Amino acid sequence: MKSRKTKLNGLFDLVAILGLAACGTANNSKPGDDTCVPSTEVPAVYNGEEVEVTFWHTMGKANKELLGSLIKSFNAKYPNITIKESSAAGGYDDLKDLIKKNIATNTLPTMAFCYPDHVAEYLESGHGGVCVDLTNYIESETCGFTAEEGSHKDENGNDVIGVGDYVDAFWREGNSYPKCGVYSLPFAKSTEALFYNKNVFDENGWSVPKTWDQMWNLCRQIKSTYPDVTPLGYDSDSNMYITLSQQMNIPFTSAKGAHYLFDNAQAKAMVSDLKAKYDEKLFITKGSSGNGTYTSTKFTAEEIIMSIGSTGGTTYNGTDNFEVGVAPVPYYDLNNPAVVSQGPSITMFNTANALQRTAAWLFYKHISTAENSTLYSVKTGYQPVRYSSYETDTYKDFSNAQNSSLFNKVAKVSSDLLDSYFVSPVFVGSANARNQVGSLLTSVLLGSKTVDAAFNEAMSNCVNS
Repeated sequence: MKSRKTKLNGLFDLVAILGLAACGTANNSKPGDDTCVPSTEVPAVYNGEEVEVTFWHTMGKANKELLGSLIKSFNAKYPNITIKESSAAGGYDDLKDLIKKNIATNTLPTMAFCYPDHVAEYLESGHGGVCVDLTNYIESETCGFTAEEGSHKDENGNDVIGVGDYVDAFWREGNSYPKCGVYSLPFAKSTEALFYNKNVFDENGWSVPKTWDQMWNLCRQIKSTYPDVTPLGYDSDSNMYITLSQQMNIPFTSAKGAHYLFDNAQAKAMVSDLKAKYDEKLFITKGSSGNGTYTSTKFTAEEIIMSIGSTGGTTYNGTDNFEVGVAPVPYYDLNNPAVVSQGPSITMFNTANALQRTAAWLFYKHISTAENSTLYSVKTGYQPVRYSSYETDTYKDFSNAQNSSLFNKVAKVSSDLLDSYFVSPVFVGSANARNQVGSLLTSVLLGSKTVDAAFNEAMSNCVNS
C-alpha cells in the first residue's frame, strides 16, 4: 500500500481535522464568507430505548442478505434498535428522485444511500436543507469514534483513529459541500480498473499499459494484429472525460464562483484527439457503441480486448471463456496519478427525531468498522472505507490469494490506489455537468455534432438548467 498523505496521531490531531472539516474554505456557510457557523445538532444519549431506524438503499438481493447479517450483529449489541431497511427500485438516481419527492411530504427515511451530487440538492431543499450536520456526532464524547471502532498505525507506530482512519478522499467527500458541515459518510467505494484478456496478452507478449501513450500504441498494435476487433472499451463516457481532464489538469468544474469551467481550449483539444483515435477504431465507449451496450458485455463476448469499468461492477467483467487480468486505469502522467472515487455514501435526515438520529449514527458506525467494511468489500467487490480494513488479515489474505478470483485481483489493484483518488467539486448542478460532458463526448465521437457545437450545447444546458 502506498504511504498515506494524512497522518493523524491520536486525539489531538483528530480534533484538528474536525476543525478543518467544519471550517475549511470549501465549506463556507454562505458565498464569499470565510467563516463557518458551528452545528447546533446535539446527539441524544442512547440508553437502550426502543427505537426504529428506516434505511433506504439500492442493494440487490445478494447485498441485502449481507446487510441482513450486519443488522443481526448490530442487534446483538443494540437489541432495542430496529433497522427497517428497504431497497428503492432502480439505481441511485431513482433513489434521489424518490427522496426529493418525499421532502415535500416530510416522509423521509432516517438514513439513506447517497452520492454527493444528491446531497448538494437535498441541502437546497426546505428551510436550510434536510440533511443532518454530523460534526457533533463525530466529536461526541458519548457516541463519537473510539480506537476500538477502527484504527491503523502510521509510520511511527502511532494509533490513528476516527476520522483519520477513513481513506482521505472518501472522507473528504462528506465535507466538500458549499454548506458548512459534514453531511455524508462513506459506506462502500469503488473506482475504475482496466480489465484485459490475459490469454491474448500472453500469446502476443504484450505488456499492460501504464500510461495513455502506451495504451494508444498498444491499441494500434492490437488493431494491426486483429483487424476486426476493437482494442479498448470505456464503460462510462462521463468518466472517460472527467478522468482524463483530472489527469491532464484541464479545468472541469468548481464549487465556487463560475461552476462550469469545461468549455476551454484544452478540453476541446482533448476531445478532438479522442475523436481522431475513435475514427482509427482504437476504442469505443458505452455511448458510442451504437446501441448503448456496456463495453464489459463486449469484453466478455471477446469483441474487444480491454475494458475500463467500475470495480463495483467487477462481476460483469468475469467470464469462463478466458482469463481476465486486472490493472489500474492508465495515467496521462505517472507523476500525476488520478482515478475516480465512486460508490455509495450515507446521509441522515433531520425529519427523524433526536433518538432516531443517534440510533442511525450508531448503526453507521457499526457497518463501517474495520471488520465490517472488510466483510462488505470481500463479498461485493467494493472497497473498504477505512485504512485499518486494508491491514486486517482477512483483507490481506483476500487480496493476496494464490488461486485468485476476479474479486481478489481487483482488491489487490485497488488497495494500491488509495492516494490516487479524486472527487469532482460538488454543488447543485454538478450531476448535470457530469451528464453533459458525457453526452458531449458521445456526440463528438459519433459525429453527430462538431466539437464546438457539442461544447456550446453542453454549456448552455448546464447554465440554463
